[in-house]
Amino acid sequence: MSLENLSPDARDELAALAQQLAENPKTRRDFLRMTKQVKPDLPIPELDIEDYTNRAVSRSDERVQALEAKLAEKDAQAELDRRRQSLMKKGLIDSENDVGEVEKIMLERGITNHETAAEYHQWMKQAATPTPSSYNPSTISKFDLSNYWKNPVTAARNEAAKALNDLRKRNRPIGL
Repeated sequence: MSLENLSPDARDELAALAQQLAENPKTRRDFLRMTKQVKPDLPIPELDIEDYTNRAVSRSDERVQALEAKLAEKDAQAELDRRRQSLMKKGLIDSENDVGEVEKIMLERGITNHETAAEYHQWMKQAATPTPSSYNPSTISKFDLSNYWKNPVTAARNEAAKALNDLRKRNRPIGL
């Protein structure tokens, strides 16, 4: 685009408009950016310094965030190691191999506490206590079996009569 075909008044108006845009604080930055787009090789120190500073600050922010993430990861790993060691100190697990099993239980069962998961792991490893057999010799020792050997029918009648007399008594248990 050439300005040679314009009248001197039109050129003066364009120059005045460009000057107003360049001097107005609200439009200066946009005016300079548009100028840089049209002529990329034109040095504009105001924009170059701002762009360089923004790039340097964003790089340093990225480095700070990366360092903070590494520190947070390191702290989390230290906390995890501390929890694992406390399981060994408290005697909740027997060896280092049990830690993996405890953490597997934590994931499967949704348990968030290492100690609770270790207690659950111990409970799972315990053998069930055997149920007592149905034979109870103490109840049989209460009966006198000698009468049954002599005459089983009479002994059974006598035992039934005792039971019937116990039921007919008005002895009520406490609370009834």
